Amino acid sequence: MEADVHTLYESDFYRILDFKCRCKECGTSKPEYASAFTISFIRTGNFQFNVFRNSHDAHTSRILMNKPGYEHTVTHFHYSVPDECTIFEFKHPFFQLLKEDFKNQFFHNNDLHSLLLNANAELDLLHVTVLQKISLSGTSRLEIDSLVLDIVYQALRIIDNSITIPSIPVRLKKYHLPTVEKAKQYISTFFVDDISLNQIADHCNISVFHFSRLFKLFTGYSPYFYLLNVRLKNAEMLLRSTALPITDVCFSSGFNSIDHFSTAFKQKYHYPPSKIRLV
Repeated sequence: MEADVHTLYESDFYRILDFKCRCKECGTSKPEYASAFTISFIRTGNFQFNVFRNSHDAHTSRILMNKPGYEHTVTHFHYSVPDECTIFEFKHPFFQLLKEDFKNQFFHNNDLHSLLLNANAELDLLHVTVLQKISLSGTSRLEIDSLVLDIVYQALRIIDNSITIPSIPVRLKKYHLPTVEKAKQYISTFFVDDISLNQIADHCNISVFHFSRLFKLFTGYSPYFYLLNVRLKNAEMLLRSTALPITDVCFSSGFNSIDHFSTAFKQKYHYPPSKIRLV
């Protein structure tokens, strides 16, 4: 496969790779061998990941989890933009520890070589945050390592509560993958602001009605619920990693009411913000 693959960051137990496809025409790659456990965020594009009786439809709002030791091929479509991914590649000792700690079917069923997951708002924010942190000088290795581990645990949690991923018509993917990508980027950038549905739709050059329907189809979230979960995940990270007062965490995460923040936080995490530093 023709692609540019660059290492963005490397730690003791993983490295973060930037993958950009350079294929000029649609087609299927030669068989390739997966040598490491990976979690890949599809940033742009659409491709089929073909592995042992399965063909995964990978595009924005999807995460591809792949076990080592198996062959696969990739079919690229290039509807509008090239395929780009962020790949979290984990070293073998870490993968062995995961297999020991997590007894889910994916790790222990030899017929399951890879899984396609629906990314949730929390994982999307973690992905964006990691990319921001590794581009800044002075970010501690421990902070980045902690965020990456959170990505692993969040992804494994999705497996344990997995539901059927809906099939999206080719026509919609061809014309509207960039729409959803732009919307998610906009929300990740401006979630602290009081943004409206109309602002997001205008940014994506689409009507409010069509945008709301498309966003939920691709992500599984309404735009508001996606935004709410991004804000809650940001608040949770601030509470765990800083000593900011809860009021500051509330407003720094885009909430305009302490009562609303506390209620939403407790509904999601099952305990109030004041208890999270004790958990």
